[in-house]
Amino acid sequence: MLDSLEAAAWVLPCTLATAWVVILMPRVAQANGGGRPGLGCVGCHGGGDLALSLSASPAQFDPGDEITVTLTVGGGGSVAGVFIAADTGSFTTIGGQLLAEVPAGLTHTQPKALSGGDADFVFRWRAPDSPGAVRFEVTALVGNGNGGSSGDQADEGAFDLVFGCEPAQLFYDFDGDGFGRDDSPRTACANAPPANHAPEGGDCDDTRDTVHPGAVELCNQRDDDCDVEIDEDAIPITLYPDADGDGYYGQVESTSPDVVMGCVGTPDYAGEPGDCEPGDPTKHPGAEEVCNLYDDNCDGRVDERVRPICGVGWCAREAWTCDPANCEPGPPQDESCNLLDDDCDDALDEDVQCAGGDVCIAGECRVAEAGADGGEDTTSQAVDDGATGDGTTAGSAGQDGSAAGCGCTATDPAPLPRWLLALPLGAVGRRRATRP
Repeated sequence: MLDSLEAAAWVLPCTLATAWVVILMPRVAQANGGGRPGLGCVGCHGGGDLALSLSASPAQFDPGDEITVTLTVGGGGSVAGVFIAADTGSFTTIGGQLLAEVPAGLTHTQPKALSGGDADFVFRWRAPDSPGAVRFEVTALVGNGNGGSSGDQADEGAFDLVFGCEPAQLFYDFDGDGFGRDDSPRTACANAPPANHAPEGGDCDDTRDTVHPGAVELCNQRDDDCDVEIDEDAIPITLYPDADGDGYYGQVESTSPDVVMGCVGTPDYAGEPGDCEPGDPTKHPGAEEVCNLYDDNCDGRVDERVRPICGVGWCAREAWTCDPANCEPGPPQDESCNLLDDDCDDALDEDVQCAGGDVCIAGECRVAEAGADGGEDTTSQAVDDGATGDGTTAGSAGQDGSAAGCGCTATDPAPLPRWLLALPLGAVGRRRATRP
């Protein structure tokens, strides 16, 4: 599970079209050690607090300009690798930087040696022809060169550059109440904010549009106005019958004339709707879903994501009952270069034969030429593993980076470390459905 620490962010003063800087506190990343692309790789390499920074040259630029971008990765190790994505504009690689274009961004072609504790990855990026902002999402790994994943560190960060408009710090606003979460700032054009973003932060519950700074405090055992106090000078609310005492009332109860005005916690009454089993205290919104052929959490689905799973990769299937004996893996297919475990051996894109002598790199058959983009031949191999955390230390405005992933499969020992080719989250979107 992703367990985020509160992130502190600030913006350094700058002029129009200059890259803004936001520093994020570290975040514990999600482990993913099962051999498939995912949002993180801590299960294989381990997390870390790397020094990630991004700078642009020139620092001020206009729409349509091409700039040189430098991503610096610092940490205690000997080699580094990266995946870089951008939500707009276009990339161009520079010879000698060990970077290659993949469908969703840039990735390293092989680990890059650290010098003085840092490794620079330099590339060019062209801005769109109209004013706007770009977010660079970065996943970085620093390896210790021991030929395996132990002792390596990984981290992730996000950086914003604004061009041709007045910049403003904005916050992701999921519930649309005009206030966003403090842990998800980004910098964009003040006159054209991205969807689902608000100029004000401080929302302590971004899933409820009735909870935000300045909201009316109701007597519901909730901090409605986000002042870290609960039910102070609260207004009583309408309560409905709650026979099973689980804190929720059902559809029938919502039409009952037996209502009272009071505070949540009044015996035999509830202030929250949505109970699908008013006579069973174990079934209500927010309850844990267990495999029992019932809709425990009242979301209209039965045993979602809790039925037994069998098989790996493309063959993975979910049982149609709660009995593992009723689970049958799907049929394997020939392995192809697509970031999928087609032949269901818990390895991605291994021994793939690309046409014309190309090699499989990060899910795409690419030309491998000596001297191209750094002078080294690239070779097709199953990705070993990887990791993400969060710990942006400089660059442009950051949020909670979430556009990269990795896969974790074993490979034979090699002279160089068995390294991650960071796989874009976009590749996960291409994953074929494996369950009905």
